[in-house]
Amino acid sequence: MAGRESQSEHDRIVKYVAEFLKKEGFDNVRADIDGFETPRKIIWSSTEEGYIPDVTAEKKGRKYLFEVKTEDSIYDKHTEDQWRLFATYAKEHSAIFCVVVPEKARNIAIKRLTELKIIAEIWGV
Repeated sequence: MAGRESQSEHDRIVKYVAEFLKKEGFDNVRADIDGFETPRKIIWSSTEEGYIPDVTAEKKGRKYLFEVKTEDSIYDKHTEDQWRLFATYAKEHSAIFCVVVPEKARNIAIKRLTELKIIAEIWGV
């Protein structure tokens, strides 16, 4: 699990992404932090297990899912499980899956997604 400092960084980025999306005209912006409606949990139909994305939004009828990671969480098993679920959901629902990381961790995230053969947009902040 993320430590206190990286959790604080994570929450700051989640808030930044949600506020950025609102300013950019996205609709139905939800974020898994105080002050926003919580995104709906996405579940595997085979196991009924799942995760809540950090941020979800819509634009021009298209759904977007955002998962924020800090440098110390990119290689966690939990991260891999979330990424696989969200990427699968995005593919099945013509949505866009975006991984958001601090700019300094962008290349690490790209490398990990490539290793896992997961398709996602990468946002460095």
